[in-house]
Amino acid sequence: MGGGFQAASAEDLLCAFVSNGNATPEALDFLKPWLRAYKIDLKSFNDRQHRTLGGTLANVCSSIRKVHERGIWLEIVTLLISGFNDHEAELRDLAQFLVGISPDIPWHVTAFHPDYKMTDVPRTAARQLVRAAEIGAESGLRYVHAGNAPGQVGEWEDTRCHACWATLIERQGYNLPAYRLTGEGNCPRCGAKIPGLWHNHAADAQVGRLDDNRGPRGVTL
Repeated sequence: MGGGFQAASAEDLLCAFVSNGNATPEALDFLKPWLRAYKIDLKSFNDRQHRTLGGTLANVCSSIRKVHERGIWLEIVTLLISGFNDHEAELRDLAQFLVGISPDIPWHVTAFHPDYKMTDVPRTAARQLVRAAEIGAESGLRYVHAGNAPGQVGEWEDTRCHACWATLIERQGYNLPAYRLTGEGNCPRCGAKIPGLWHNHAADAQVGRLDDNRGPRGVTL
């Protein structure tokens, strides 16, 4: 795996790792020279629920801390499932845990849809995503996003400036109707620095419709 990242980096490609949150310090140190971003699925903030999925909450929380300590850009995703991990107290505890590490960590709450072995669980409603996003913001997270419900969650689909609340990146699913960040990653209205990995030129952000559904390359938050 490290060899693949090394080869990609030699071609000026940005490498990201998608993880379920089980990582050792040795593995992270081995991958760090080649990684620019790391995404961790934080599936629940209830250890008993987490163990039903084959892991422990403590291990995932530890990995989140270790990735952040190593200076790798980190984003967290929680698939919101009715009756499993959508209780407000649990979501608030999760958000406060992330804030305790850094309020700049983006938290993506995404909609579940029935499939495979979970066809008896209802699809996550847009109002549930919005409420989870509100809890994240109320807890102090600066960048909270609701996903898998294009056009249904209002401003929670976008990236906004933490200082002046200007909309910096408009999103609708994989499409970017607008991208307003400067090449240095600043808000064009107030000049605040927005943490993340950004394009040097707005034109590179592929603003407009992406018919092949690959999503915008190189854009985080």
